[in-house]
Amino acid sequence: MKTIIVLFALISQSAFAKLNVITTLPDLRAITEEVGGSNVSAESIAKGTQDPHYVEAKPSFMVRANRADLMISIGLDLEVGWLPSVIQGARNPKIVKGKPGFLEVGPMVDPLEVPKGTITRAEGDVHPFGNPHITLDPTRMGKVAVIIGDRLAELDSAHAADYKKNALALQKRLADKTKLWQHRIDATKITKIVTYHKTLTYFFDRFHLENPGFLEPKPGIPPTSGHIIEIIDLIKKQKISLLMIENYFDASITKRIKQEVPTIRAETVPVAVDGAPNIHRIDDLYEHLVQAIEGKE
Repeated sequence: MKTIIVLFALISQSAFAKLNVITTLPDLRAITEEVGGSNVSAESIAKGTQDPHYVEAKPSFMVRANRADLMISIGLDLEVGWLPSVIQGARNPKIVKGKPGFLEVGPMVDPLEVPKGTITRAEGDVHPFGNPHITLDPTRMGKVAVIIGDRLAELDSAHAADYKKNALALQKRLADKTKLWQHRIDATKITKIVTYHKTLTYFFDRFHLENPGFLEPKPGIPPTSGHIIEIIDLIKKQKISLLMIENYFDASITKRIKQEVPTIRAETVPVAVDGAPNIHRIDDLYEHLVQAIEGKE
């Protein structure tokens, strides 16, 4: 009788155990939480206010990854400087590349800006597999939700229907909102925006906005005086009215630009979930960006 009770307890514990998911970015965590619902426990390594290119591979991250059933990353070399160290230090065979417990979503959603020809360091921090900032496109993230739902279903077949249902619901919600966001952006009459880095490429591509200039002379290279003079000239010639500076970069450079172009509006914007107060879902992030374009932030 005692043996039966113990076995029943073990079976019950297994039946109700949550999948333990660790993601590289809070955007992926937010998607995973919504798709996984009460059957999944998810946490992210990077914070929403951090540049995801440069995250320290802390031992605490390795401890957390050791307990994971699934590791979800962007890939496209976004986390190449730190994620391999985290996975190696975790000593968790379930989350190594090639196993069901490792999922890279970036290569699966048609990356933009895939370079052609030979790439050298003289061009700055160019990503050889394409721009990795895919989470700034609501349509691609709808597809990511489905990809994550399918992988959760593979790892936890008992709740497969729930995962797929939640993923499709999120994908539809983002698709419906994208149409509304497009109308609001069109109403602003803004068509060109200068940013610090190529972080918002996917957002601009989705909403038919141009990004003709960057405060970085090359990806990963800090602004120089000569380059800022060129950007000021570009802003004047193309009559650009808005700067959007990703909030993990130094926005002080915009003061100099505003001295030369007093009419320009400069917005410091979050580019990730948890990047600012009240940005807890992926929808909140896009809404915040749309409001920044509207001048409501």
